[in-house]
Amino acid sequence: MRRALPLVWLLAAAHQASAATFVTTSVEELARSSDAVVRGRVLATASRVTADRRRVMTDVDIAVDAAWRGAPGSTVRVVVPGGRTPTLGMWVDAAPTFTPGEEVVVFLGRQGAAWWVMGYAVGKFRIQGGAAAPALEAAHVLPRALPAGERAAGPMPVDELERRVRGAR
Repeated sequence: MRRALPLVWLLAAAHQASAATFVTTSVEELARSSDAVVRGRVLATASRVTADRRRVMTDVDIAVDAAWRGAPGSTVRVVVPGGRTPTLGMWVDAAPTFTPGEEVVVFLGRQGAAWWVMGYAVGKFRIQGGAAAPALEAAHVLPRALPAGERAAGPMPVDELERRVRGAR
């Protein structure tokens, strides 16, 4: 039993160290740094191995119900690091995950033809009922003072999230 305790402690310490760390970011900061912010529904996801065969990426197709910022079109394909193929799986700490049928608000940046989620998990809000929230349960968020009148990215009513995104200057 005495030999097992150091192993348990080591595993617990490794688990704690693997959590993503973010600095508090406001919804307004996310909006200002994004090329588009959309509310929509996930149509499909498809994971693939990159050409260099070293990584897995997931393509996420989202039907855009409303563009709160930018003009992305009626659908967007978002590229997210990580995923699972029949031959390879890769998990990326803090990368957002998507499920077909899920209703979301995503803060997007563009690199060429590809859209990316800004701020990883902070930039994807899942909508349930009238509430929206990023998946930050496993993250460690470091406190930071925000500009007056701005709200930290976190759980909030969808209508408040939209108002804050549209009002960001």
